[in-house]
Amino acid sequence: MTVDEAWVRRWRDAMVGLAERVPVGFQDHFGYPPDEHEIGDAATGRELAGLVGVPESLLVFHRVVGEVRLPDVHVGYWIHRPSLEGDFPHALSDGRRIVVFGSDGGGGMFALPRDADGPVLLLNGGAVVGGVHDADRIEFFAADLPAFLTFLRERTEENLRR
Repeated sequence: MTVDEAWVRRWRDAMVGLAERVPVGFQDHFGYPPDEHEIGDAATGRELAGLVGVPESLLVFHRVVGEVRLPDVHVGYWIHRPSLEGDFPHALSDGRRIVVFGSDGGGGMFALPRDADGPVLLLNGGAVVGGVHDADRIEFFAADLPAFLTFLRERTEENLRR
């Protein structure tokens, strides 16, 4: 599926409404207060300028949404601000170059192939040595970024039916 800014804006608008509803009744149901949920505004020009050699879908996404924080949806899901710095792996041990763009509350990281749109991979466990993640410890998670974003929306809707 091809993603454009209009599609991402529709996704963002739906998710803002869902994220606002997550805290309602949360403490009564789970016994502890909810964390902060946010569907952020567009990434800054400086952040976007640093996105070189990343899939087009991720660049389009960050032109509309800078970050996503859904800590109380299932295990928790985050799409990180578009900084390619940090302790994230940049390649798999089989030679594939990746860009990590998100994570879950279970320690997993979500990644896309570095230079082309492709499947979202879940890097779950495994060693990271010198910025290289063990390719034997990855799972296919979604067909592409739009499928991943659709998953987040559906998971959030499911969470609200508790």
